[in-house]
Amino acid sequence: MPHRKINISLFFLWLFTAMMTPGEALALQVHGEPEGLYVHQMAHLFYILALGYFFWDIRRTAFSGRGWRYLQLFCVLMVFWNLLAFGGHAAGVFIYPEELAQTDCYLQTRLIGPFTMHKYLYYLARLDHLICVPGLFFLFIGIRSFYKSVAKASKQEDL
Repeated sequence: MPHRKINISLFFLWLFTAMMTPGEALALQVHGEPEGLYVHQMAHLFYILALGYFFWDIRRTAFSGRGWRYLQLFCVLMVFWNLLAFGGHAAGVFIYPEELAQTDCYLQTRLIGPFTMHKYLYYLARLDHLICVPGLFFLFIGIRSFYKSVAKASKQEDL
Protein backbone atom coordinates (compact mmCIF):
# COMPACT_ATOMS: atom_id res chain seq x y z
CA MET A 1 0.00 0.00 0.00
CA PRO A 2 2.77 2.58 0.69
CA HIS A 3 3.87 2.20 -2.94
CA ARG A 4 0.41 3.30 -4.11
CA LYS A 5 0.52 6.44 -1.92
CA ILE A 6 3.82 7.44 -3.48
CA ASN A 7 2.37 7.03 -6.99
CA ILE A 8 -0.64 9.17 -6.12
CA SER A 9 1.61 11.80 -4.53
CA LEU A 10 3.82 11.86 -7.61
CA PHE A 11 0.77 12.19 -9.83
CA PHE A 12 -0.52 15.21 -7.91
CA LEU A 13 2.97 16.72 -7.88
CA TRP A 14 3.15 16.28 -11.65
CA LEU A 15 -0.38 17.73 -12.07
CA PHE A 16 0.46 20.76 -9.91
CA THR A 17 3.70 21.34 -11.83
CA ALA A 18 1.92 21.03 -15.17
CA MET A 19 -0.73 23.53 -14.11
CA MET A 20 1.82 26.06 -12.86
CA THR A 21 4.05 25.90 -15.96
CA PRO A 22 1.72 25.92 -18.94
CA GLY A 23 2.93 25.90 -22.51
CA GLU A 24 0.75 26.81 -25.45
CA ALA A 25 -2.91 26.17 -24.75
CA LEU A 26 -3.94 26.10 -28.41
CA ALA A 27 -7.48 26.86 -27.26
CA LEU A 28 -8.25 29.41 -29.94
CA GLN A 29 -8.70 28.54 -33.57
CA VAL A 30 -8.47 31.70 -35.63
CA HIS A 31 -10.13 31.76 -39.02
CA GLY A 32 -9.04 34.11 -41.71
CA GLU A 33 -11.30 36.75 -43.08
CA PRO A 34 -14.18 36.70 -43.82
CA GLU A 35 -15.50 33.23 -42.93
CA GLY A 36 -14.81 33.59 -39.21
CA LEU A 37 -17.01 36.67 -39.05
CA TYR A 38 -19.69 35.04 -41.20
CA VAL A 39 -19.95 32.02 -38.94
CA HIS A 40 -19.97 34.20 -35.83
CA GLN A 41 -22.73 36.42 -37.26
CA MET A 42 -24.76 33.34 -38.23
CA ALA A 43 -24.42 32.11 -34.64
CA HIS A 44 -25.86 35.41 -33.40
CA LEU A 45 -28.80 35.06 -35.80
CA PHE A 46 -29.38 31.45 -34.75
CA TYR A 47 -29.32 32.45 -31.08
CA ILE A 48 -31.83 35.24 -31.78
CA LEU A 49 -34.16 32.77 -33.48
CA ALA A 50 -33.76 30.18 -30.72
CA LEU A 51 -34.50 32.70 -27.97
CA GLY A 52 -37.42 34.12 -29.95
CA TYR A 53 -38.90 30.65 -30.32
CA PHE A 54 -38.32 29.92 -26.65
CA PHE A 55 -40.03 33.16 -25.64
CA TRP A 56 -42.95 32.41 -27.98
CA ASP A 57 -43.26 28.84 -26.68
CA ILE A 58 -43.38 30.02 -23.06
CA ARG A 59 -46.11 32.55 -23.97
CA ARG A 60 -48.03 30.00 -26.09
CA THR A 61 -48.16 27.38 -23.37
CA ALA A 62 -49.22 30.01 -20.83
CA PHE A 63 -46.77 28.90 -18.17
CA SER A 64 -47.36 30.98 -15.11
CA GLY A 65 -45.17 31.79 -12.19
CA ARG A 66 -42.33 34.05 -11.29
CA GLY A 67 -39.63 31.80 -12.78
CA TRP A 68 -41.28 31.82 -16.21
CA ARG A 69 -41.53 35.61 -16.19
CA TYR A 70 -37.84 35.88 -15.34
CA LEU A 71 -37.05 33.44 -18.12
CA GLN A 72 -39.02 35.58 -20.57
CA LEU A 73 -37.06 38.66 -19.45
CA PHE A 74 -33.87 36.71 -20.03
CA CYS A 75 -34.98 35.87 -23.58
CA VAL A 76 -35.88 39.49 -24.39
CA LEU A 77 -32.64 40.92 -23.01
CA MET A 78 -30.50 38.32 -24.75
CA VAL A 79 -32.25 38.97 -28.08
CA PHE A 80 -31.42 42.67 -27.67
CA TRP A 81 -27.85 41.75 -26.71
CA ASN A 82 -27.48 39.60 -29.83
CA LEU A 83 -28.86 42.35 -32.05
CA LEU A 84 -26.44 44.84 -30.51
CA ALA A 85 -23.50 42.45 -30.86
CA PHE A 86 -24.48 41.67 -34.48
CA GLY A 87 -24.54 45.37 -35.31
CA GLY A 88 -21.29 45.96 -33.46
CA HIS A 89 -19.51 43.22 -35.37
CA ALA A 90 -20.84 44.63 -38.64
CA ALA A 91 -19.67 48.13 -37.69
CA GLY A 92 -16.28 46.77 -36.66
CA VAL A 93 -15.66 45.75 -40.27
CA PHE A 94 -15.59 49.43 -41.23
CA ILE A 95 -13.13 50.44 -38.51
CA TYR A 96 -9.47 50.32 -39.49
CA PRO A 97 -6.73 49.46 -36.97
CA GLU A 98 -5.27 52.96 -37.37
CA GLU A 99 -8.50 54.39 -35.93
CA LEU A 100 -7.91 52.64 -32.59
CA ALA A 101 -5.28 53.88 -30.14
CA GLN A 102 -3.87 51.55 -27.49
CA THR A 103 -3.38 53.22 -24.11
CA ASP A 104 -1.06 52.34 -21.24
CA CYS A 105 -3.80 50.17 -19.77
CA TYR A 106 -3.95 46.68 -21.29
CA LEU A 107 -7.74 46.59 -21.44
CA GLN A 108 -8.28 50.11 -22.74
CA THR A 109 -8.45 51.21 -26.36
CA ARG A 110 -9.59 54.61 -27.61
CA LEU A 111 -11.35 55.50 -30.83
CA ILE A 112 -9.69 58.27 -32.80
CA GLY A 113 -11.85 60.90 -34.52
CA PRO A 114 -13.44 62.02 -36.72
CA PHE A 115 -16.41 60.06 -35.46
CA THR A 116 -18.74 58.41 -37.95
CA MET A 117 -21.94 56.45 -37.50
CA HIS A 118 -19.92 53.22 -37.69
CA LYS A 119 -17.67 54.35 -34.86
CA TYR A 120 -20.62 55.33 -32.68
CA LEU A 121 -22.32 51.97 -33.28
CA TYR A 122 -19.05 50.16 -32.59
CA TYR A 123 -18.62 52.10 -29.34
CA LEU A 124 -22.19 51.40 -28.20
CA ALA A 125 -21.83 47.74 -29.07
CA ARG A 126 -18.77 47.52 -26.82
CA LEU A 127 -21.14 48.32 -23.92
CA ASP A 128 -23.06 45.10 -24.54
CA HIS A 129 -22.39 43.91 -21.00
CA LEU A 130 -24.99 46.44 -19.81
CA ILE A 131 -27.62 44.20 -21.44
CA CYS A 132 -25.97 40.79 -21.18
CA VAL A 133 -25.26 40.82 -17.43
CA PRO A 134 -28.84 41.71 -16.39
CA GLY A 135 -30.10 39.06 -18.83
CA LEU A 136 -27.92 36.39 -17.25
CA PHE A 137 -29.03 37.60 -13.81
CA PHE A 138 -32.68 37.06 -14.80
CA LEU A 139 -31.76 33.58 -16.02
CA PHE A 140 -30.15 32.88 -12.65
CA ILE A 141 -33.10 34.08 -10.56
CA GLY A 142 -35.52 32.28 -12.88
CA ILE A 143 -33.72 28.97 -12.44
CA ARG A 144 -33.44 29.65 -8.71
CA SER A 145 -37.21 30.21 -8.60
CA PHE A 146 -37.79 26.87 -10.34
CA TYR A 147 -35.49 25.17 -7.87
CA LYS A 148 -37.26 26.69 -4.89
CA SER A 149 -40.70 25.68 -6.18
CA VAL A 150 -39.53 22.08 -6.75
CA ALA A 151 -37.87 21.97 -3.33
CA LYS A 152 -41.05 23.30 -1.73
CA ALA A 153 -43.19 20.71 -3.54
CA SER A 154 -40.78 17.93 -2.58
CA LYS A 155 -40.85 19.06 1.05
CA GLN A 156 -44.67 18.99 1.05
CA GLU A 157 -44.68 15.46 -0.40
CA ASP A 158 -42.39 14.27 2.38
CA LEU A 159 -44.86 15.46 5.01
